[in-house]
This record gives sequence, structure tokens and C-alpha cells, in this order.
Amino acid sequence: MEYNEDAGYDVKTASELGYATSADGRGVNHEDNNPLLTDIVPNSFDDQDTAVYKRRWYILITFSLTAFTQSAAWNTWGPIADTAKSVLGWSAADIALLTNWGPIGYIPTALFWAWLMDVKGMRVSSLMASALVAAGLAIRCIPVPMHLMKLTMNVGQCLCGIAGPVLMAGPTSISVTWFPPNERTTATAIASIFAYFGVAASFLIGPMIVKDRTTGTNTTMSPINTTELEKGGWAALLFLIAVVYFPAKPPLPPSRSASIQRVEYKPGILKLVKSIQFWYLGLAYGLTTGVYAGWGTVVDIILRNVGTSGVSQSEAAWIGFWGNIAGSIGGLFIARVVDCIGGHIKIILLISYGLSGITIGWFLFLRYDIIAFHTVSLYVSLISLGFLLTASVPLIYELTVENSYPIAEGITTIVLTWLNNFFCLLFLVILMIPSVGTAWMNWMLLSSVVLAIPLLILFREKYNRMIVDKLPPNQSSTIQS
Repeated sequence: MEYNEDAGYDVKTASELGYATSADGRGVNHEDNNPLLTDIVPNSFDDQDTAVYKRRWYILITFSLTAFTQSAAWNTWGPIADTAKSVLGWSAADIALLTNWGPIGYIPTALFWAWLMDVKGMRVSSLMASALVAAGLAIRCIPVPMHLMKLTMNVGQCLCGIAGPVLMAGPTSISVTWFPPNERTTATAIASIFAYFGVAASFLIGPMIVKDRTTGTNTTMSPINTTELEKGGWAALLFLIAVVYFPAKPPLPPSRSASIQRVEYKPGILKLVKSIQFWYLGLAYGLTTGVYAGWGTVVDIILRNVGTSGVSQSEAAWIGFWGNIAGSIGGLFIARVVDCIGGHIKIILLISYGLSGITIGWFLFLRYDIIAFHTVSLYVSLISLGFLLTASVPLIYELTVENSYPIAEGITTIVLTWLNNFFCLLFLVILMIPSVGTAWMNWMLLSSVVLAIPLLILFREKYNRMIVDKLPPNQSSTIQS
């Protein structure tokens, strides 16, 4: 294979590899919605054509830290909603709009980013996303009078939101490009879970810093501006690091499946949206994580009427923090288990979603005094919910790209996460309706999980990349269409 510093290795096409038919008797027919797998398994493949590089961890951490920063920026305002209202005079609708810039920026730009990742690769895409995050945070750092802060904060949030598609959908592209099959799910988990670490950090840092810096009544300059300086400097540093070194691909691919040319952009999109199996999994994911993401950003408002005296902003922030931390750690652990055992993701997801429904029911019993309210019980129910739903995200990413292979991983994950942002946007738009209240939020969250379970049951689990990667060297096979 030839290697180019900008484009990486020259991926072999089907005709260059010389394809054959059936893999270990695990044929995939046309009814399985993957005619694309016809003739993609190489008749002869030299294992010396693959290699694993230590620099893969540098690439993964650089990307993950940028995702961390973007997520922390996106979730800045929910955890400090009460303070922002009292200091800046903003309304709940103002806070919802700031949060809404995540999905608003995502939905119209997703297909452009999918094309960019597919055609130009992850270096160009990641640099552009990193630059947008740095620019967005820089604008939020501008020390303007308080009456102009609404404008600068919205512009900054919009830029950060536009960067979201690459940082949310990129983990599967990073993992398949740099990591061997027995590390792919783990790598996807690390890159995607770091975004949830960012959300967790915003729950912890925001209320602590803003509380200390907004005790005055300054009407010309808000002390909240100062909380953005560290974020802006950090984002700029990450951008410079990526500029210095962030290659699109390694000299050699890490696996057989990574070496095979993916379906071109437009045909890939069309094949994906016509796949009923994709929609089963995509809607299950989009409904639950989209609604949960919107629900989590306003958990402070939701918990205000829980218990006899309500839950304070600080306590709600701690619940949000530990829920995201539990989900992040759980996601990394479960992803590593999946890499070790190889597959069996569907049953894990069904268990996770079933238990999620139970934990939401538990919270509703507390909310409506069906069982006696206790702070510990509230913590356990919501942290358990965060663990179950967040830990499932990297598993869904990997299962979806396995099922849709050889459609490019970036395209598949972009469309998948577009659904997440659509339902998150829908949730937050409803929140902006005057006097809509908060009770509907909890029932919408429960409904999303209940509806997802039959969709998961209908989904037929397949591991198309795994079939390719597990073939012995020089073995002839056919995958039937």
C-alpha cells in the first residue's frame, strides 16, 4: 500500500483486493438489508498489510479532549440557570435557547460534516471542529456589558454547536482508522464517553465558580465572563496541538475491514436511510438519548418541585455530575467487556433499557409521593439512570456501524446522532412554550425508553466487520447477497 502524509494509506478497492464469497457459513442475504456486503471479503490478504501504532492513543486523547471541551461548553447554562436568571435577568426560555444551539447547529450541518469526514478525512474535519469550538469560546470570553451578553453567548454557543457533528459522530471513524478489532469498541467508548465527562464537569464546575464570582450587583460587566477565559484558552491549546500533529490515517490500516474502500458518500447515505434495520436501532437510540440529553440539561428546573422543599441548584448539579460520571465509567467497562467477548451487544442493550424504565418509574414514584421521598433514594434512581443510558451509547455506535458496513462509519454515526439531536431539539423547543410546566418532561423520558425496547427487539444483530476481520489468512469465502 502507498502512504501519503495528508491522506494516509491508499485504501485498496474491491477489485484490487480480489473478492470471493461466504464467511464461515455466516452468510448475509438480501433480506438482512445488507446487499453491500456482497463480494467484500478478500480472497487473499497478507496480514503484513496491517499494523497498529502507539500514536493511536495520542490521536484518541486529542480528539476526546476536544469533545470534552465542546460538551462542557454546550452544557454551561443549565447547571447555573438560577444564577443566570438572577444576575442577568434571563428567562427559562433564554436558557433553553442557549442549550438548544447544540441541536440547532447540528441538524442543518450534519450532512456537510458527513461528506467532509468521508471525502477529506478526520484531520481536516477535526481541525475545523476544534477551530469552531475555540472561536465560540473566545467570543463568549469577550468582556461586554451585561445587556450585550445574551448576544455574545448565543453566537458562541452557535459556533460550538456547529462543531458538534464531528465530535459526536467521529468516535467510530477514529476507532476503525487507528485501532485493531479487539480495541475498537473501547476506543469508541473513550472518544464518546469523554463528551459525557465534559457534561459532568459542567455540572460540577459551573455552579462552584459562578457562585463565587457573581455575588455582586455589577450592571455593566458580568463576572460570568471571567468563567469563560479558562475554557477559551484550553480550547485554543487543543486546536494548536491538533494543528501540529493529527494525521488523517496511519501508514497501514489496523485491520482488514479498515483497509476496504467504503461505499461512496451519496450511495452510502441512500442505502442507509433505506435500511429498516438501521431505523430500528437509530430510533431507539435517538429517542432515548435525545430526550435524556434535553432532560439532563434542565434537571435543575425538573427537580425544583421534588420533595417537600425541592432540590437546590447545587444538589441538582451534583446529581447530574454523578449520573454522567457513573455512565462514563460504566460505558468504558462494558465496552471493554464487549471487545473481549466479541459481540452480544443487543442483549446488553435490552437489559440496560429495561432497567432504565424501572429507574425512571422509581423517580416518578418519588416525584409524586407514591413512595416516601428520601434524598438518597433520589440520588440512586437518577445516577442509576445516567449509568444505564450513557453506558449504552458507545455500544449502539458500534452495533450500528457493524450492521451498516461497508458504509463509512462517519456517515452512519452522523445520521444516527442526527436523530439524537432532533429529539433533543424537540424536547427543548417544547420547554420554550410559555407556562408548559415540567411534568411532561418526566413522562416523555419514560415514554422514550418504553418505545425503544420493542424497536431493539425487532433489530437483527449482525457484525459485518467482524466477519471480515476473523477470516484466516488467504481463506476464500463468499458472503451471499
